[in-house]
Amino acid sequence: MAEMGWTPNKENFFRMLSPKAGPARVKPLPGFPCMFLCLCFFLLLVWPTPARSAAARSPAAPPILLKQPASFNDCVRVALRQSPFFTKSSLEIEVRRLDEADSRSDFFPGVNVTTRYYPSQPNNPNVSDPLDYYVAFYTGDYNPLVAYFSLKARKMITQIATLAHLKVISTGLKRLGKAFLQLDSMERLAQLQKSLAEIAQEKLRYARERQKLGEIPPMEVDIASQEEVVAKAEREAVIASQSQIREAIRNFLDLKPDQPLRLDLQQTRHQVLGDFDPARANLEEVRDRDFEVRIKQLTQKLQTYNVTLAKMKFLPNLNFALQTPDPVSSTINRGTFFSVGLSFPIFDGFKRVRDIKRQNTILKQYASEEEVKSKEISQEWREAEEKLKTTGTTLKVAQAQAELAHLKERQAETLYRRGEGDFSLFMAARQARVKAQKEAIGATLEYDLAVLELRYLSGDLVYNYVHEKQFQE
Repeated sequence: MAEMGWTPNKENFFRMLSPKAGPARVKPLPGFPCMFLCLCFFLLLVWPTPARSAAARSPAAPPILLKQPASFNDCVRVALRQSPFFTKSSLEIEVRRLDEADSRSDFFPGVNVTTRYYPSQPNNPNVSDPLDYYVAFYTGDYNPLVAYFSLKARKMITQIATLAHLKVISTGLKRLGKAFLQLDSMERLAQLQKSLAEIAQEKLRYARERQKLGEIPPMEVDIASQEEVVAKAEREAVIASQSQIREAIRNFLDLKPDQPLRLDLQQTRHQVLGDFDPARANLEEVRDRDFEVRIKQLTQKLQTYNVTLAKMKFLPNLNFALQTPDPVSSTINRGTFFSVGLSFPIFDGFKRVRDIKRQNTILKQYASEEEVKSKEISQEWREAEEKLKTTGTTLKVAQAQAELAHLKERQAETLYRRGEGDFSLFMAARQARVKAQKEAIGATLEYDLAVLELRYLSGDLVYNYVHEKQFQE
């Protein structure tokens, strides 16, 4: 470049950038803007992100060991800590708490900064020593009243998320309790199906002996053989249903494939239903504790804040600024200037007026929804009570029939032992007794499920294990 007769210098360089500017004086980057920009860049690098903060606060949770054999309470304890069915609603509470933190931040005006540095300064004959940088700190629209009511609304939304989470937990516990009751019922059904298979085998053996003696045709043997096949198939179906329910419990508890699952089915009814007495629950308490009704009530209260916020749009917003003069402006003032201002829309096509009317209309809608939901809960409770009465009557009839079938079996057995009755009649009485016991077990399950439904609707099931205070900071 030197051989071509051109020597690089600052004057030629800045003339290339701005030929009309003429010779320009270059100053080093001022200390304040440089330090500020470096500080901002450093904070962006080291400021903890939510994921990084969470990782620093909460170490990896230790694996949960399920007691073997596990009772209903043991399964509930594990489910509340790790069930994937509760994860989404639980995280929703965390999201709403972050929204609360955002609303708390609105009590302080957000500050923005704009900085500029001018390597080439324009000539201004009125200014002997012009600035080569510009710094401005300014806030957006700030309204502490809006921040206050916004925070109240955010807290209400967090309460709604908490109730929704409790609703999910309550539904999950009912599902788990139903699985326990079904498993207990199927355990007894499997034993009865085994007895039916044994009776069918004895009938088949007896039929074959009589066929050899020429007392019955081959068709009787075929019928006895088919009865044995049916009895074994029904027992296999019961065992398959048990496996499906156990697998559903495993998935509900989020157990690993290598984690064993043995359930304690002793006194299952007391494990699931506890000391709950349906006669002591009343409709008023049910409506007061129902999560959906309470959510509707909170939603209605939340809407009143939305009405207030809509009215506050008529209030002016504050804004603040702290800045230095811009070197490219015509001002010759030096120093740092502070300003306070107000901002509000003059005309918006009456959108704010219509928004107030809109929010009041929505408030009326929520009030109507709360009333409808309250009536639906009353209807569900009455239907559950009616089902309890019906299943209770069915259970009494089934138990009476089972006892009658048992007496007939004893009578047939006595006659057979004395030689006064036929063996086939004795086997038929045994089959009738087992089938009557199966009906009684099914009726017992339906009655217990009806009691479980009432305990679920009353809130006694979920409040026996969790409470709202556990989710409050």
